[in-house]
Amino acid sequence: CQPRQRSVSTMSRCLVCHGAGLLPGLVSRERLCPLCDGVEGWPAVLPSVREMNQSGDVGDAIRRGVVFREIRAVHNEHTVRVYQAYNSRIAKAASEANSFRKPLEQGLWSDTRMTWIKPSAVWMAYRCGWTVMKDQNQGAVLALDLSKPRFLDLLKTAMLSHGSEVGAPRQNPVVVQWDPERLMCADTAHLREKDVHTKGIQQMRSIQIGLRGKGVETLLDPSFVLKITDVTHDFRKAHAALSASPADTAAAVAALWPDRQEERMIVPFELRDRLQMDAPCFF
Repeated sequence: CQPRQRSVSTMSRCLVCHGAGLLPGLVSRERLCPLCDGVEGWPAVLPSVREMNQSGDVGDAIRRGVVFREIRAVHNEHTVRVYQAYNSRIAKAASEANSFRKPLEQGLWSDTRMTWIKPSAVWMAYRCGWTVMKDQNQGAVLALDLSKPRFLDLLKTAMLSHGSEVGAPRQNPVVVQWDPERLMCADTAHLREKDVHTKGIQQMRSIQIGLRGKGVETLLDPSFVLKITDVTHDFRKAHAALSASPADTAAAVAALWPDRQEERMIVPFELRDRLQMDAPCFF
């Protein structure tokens, strides 16, 4: 919870893969770059998402900006998990039907309103106040397990919310913005009320994906949204641990990621370029 400072840094580049972590022309996770082993010459060990949240420290390498823009998510070869906050009626209908069609037919969910998906659980917690600290329309969290190939294809159509022509992102079905990542923070003495037990990390950005029009319609496609799970209980359990006296950050971490944790995704070269993942770091 330190005061914000602004500096600029450039990321190191592997001479073989130029930062993508893959052999040129390949997208399989099984063919990592032999020189940098998929971490583009970064330190051999970077703290995991769980470790960063439990300790509240990202480490010197991350403070220097070596992972400024990366996609971290619960993922495997086939799926990637993102989160959305809804009211309890939408969450119940969607999770029971494993589809947004049921709440759409009930008039609860709209496919004409812009919506956002986030792979960062703590950023989702910050946005919805752990489902208990903000309004009832954010009183439940759904985890959407998406088709990973389709997710990457979706991002290939994205337009960045910054640096674009004036008004252009307002028309594009998919918009991406990079916001400071959030970590759990039990030191409430240095937090504002709206921080809701989290702190921003300027040196590490989290991807936020906005969908409108055709983009929202993809959430109705069962070949894209493979599974919908109501994870509200996990978020509330984590909040209870952070609100305890003393706060139990380890218990909060275990509650939020009971099975798998968020890990860095290998992103193809052309998509890294489109999302400006290797642009100079400003923070």
